[in-house]
Amino acid sequence: MGGKVAIRTLFINNGEFIDPYDVSSCTIFAKLSNDSPSSIVDVDDGIIKSDATSVVLMNFGVSGGAVGAGLPHDGTPGKTTSENLPWVAPTLYTPGSQASGIYRVGLGDYVAVLDGDSSLSGGYDNRYAFQEGITIANAASAVQDYIDVWTVKLSQGSEYQLFINNFSLYNDTFTTITEPLLITTQNRLVNKKLRYGEKLDMKITTEITVQNSTLPEETKNILKDFSISSAEIKIDRVNEDSVNQEARTVIKAYTPATTTTDNTILYRFDTVNDLTDVVKPGTYIITAKYSYLTQTFVTVPFYFTIT
Repeated sequence: MGGKVAIRTLFINNGEFIDPYDVSSCTIFAKLSNDSPSSIVDVDDGIIKSDATSVVLMNFGVSGGAVGAGLPHDGTPGKTTSENLPWVAPTLYTPGSQASGIYRVGLGDYVAVLDGDSSLSGGYDNRYAFQEGITIANAASAVQDYIDVWTVKLSQGSEYQLFINNFSLYNDTFTTITEPLLITTQNRLVNKKLRYGEKLDMKITTEITVQNSTLPEETKNILKDFSISSAEIKIDRVNEDSVNQEARTVIKAYTPATTTTDNTILYRFDTVNDLTDVVKPGTYIITAKYSYLTQTFVTVPFYFTIT
């Protein structure tokens, strides 16, 4: 496995993203040999077993203060190695002295970067006294399924608990072609009816089609798995009285948006704070712009209403 992979998790409580009191570590195991939680979870305190050290493939940790031997740190003075808000994609990550750290990229949004281009290693100190532990050289590089185990304390008075996710590594998606690519994209707005007072994610799906008839299906599938990038959205209000005023009022000029792994574009729209100088109920237009390989695409205007 070459390249960089974002191991990402988002923490939600009562329907809102939250920062836990302490995001202690992100530990990588092979899924095949640790498919059952009992293989790595201690039944007495609910965190990673002391004898699981031998099967840890990589560990991403953070700095913090002591809470006693055998327990993770308390997250003080910082919950994460680095708070790097401009970080938006693994390809923009540059390894350095914090290469094995956990990054906070937004409220409740945490990422560890599994860097297949570097000789990565991480300190593992669960079950060790403060400022002790071992160094684990990254062994999560084979093409297989893995689990990422996050050791987290949600609040100051709570106990540490584990959150377990799945991810897979694949071979580099390297391919060659002998003709220019014929790419088309199709987008769809999911939420078309909003109520004033809502704050929610506007969702625009993306479907990519490779029209080159001479390319084999496996090559087309590799190309369609590439991610879109540099997604932006703009929002306008449609003015019913277009005689005495402009036909549209700009609510949001092109603004950066986020994307999911299936190339859905997301933008958090606040129908209260984003609509300060216009009559709120009415018809609006959202348009997205994004890049795919060497091309930039602009969606058709999507209409939605606010009541």
